[in-house]
Amino acid sequence: MSGIVERAIESAGLGALRSARQVGRLSEDAVERLKKADLLALGALADQVRKQEVGDDVRVYIDATPAEAGPGVVLIAAGEGEATGLDLLRQVAVCRVTGPRGVSVRVDWTSCGLEIAQVALGFGANELCGRIANKRGLLIAADELSGVGKKSQRELARVAKRKEIAGYVKRAGRVPVFIEAELPGESASRVASSQDAQ
Repeated sequence: MSGIVERAIESAGLGALRSARQVGRLSEDAVERLKKADLLALGALADQVRKQEVGDDVRVYIDATPAEAGPGVVLIAAGEGEATGLDLLRQVAVCRVTGPRGVSVRVDWTSCGLEIAQVALGFGANELCGRIANKRGLLIAADELSGVGKKSQRELARVAKRKEIAGYVKRAGRVPVFIEAELPGESASRVASSQDAQ
């Protein structure tokens, strides 16, 4: 941890909250302070907590719906109304700091976009979920092809999209682990990105 990050956390008054989190004694007052704290310092604290408790792997659930989140998972999705990307990032960070130890904080990229989902990884998120869709939001067919690279080579659009998602996760300094949604008659499969999404 860099000294700059540590000083930012301390100057925002979050050092004591980190200690309270470690012993499991966050008061309601502390939670309210988190909701008003400097967003970048809060994000740094949440990312420290994430790294200590769940590590650098990011589970990526392809074609999962928000309803599929199970116990031990906090799902964050952009709601309708006045919420902004900054509100979503604050919600992710607060969930990470106030949630149970090792809780999975999952962000739905279908509702907020891949860019905000990528940034959420730096605010304590450790899972992403969503549908593989084209720019217009339409689901990509299993056999749909797309142009890739300077020479416009054609490859399966779903494979290209997986590579794009893996790139977002890697650029956030994390390790993508793809988990395919279970389809009728199939069992879920876990595929590490180093083998599949490069």
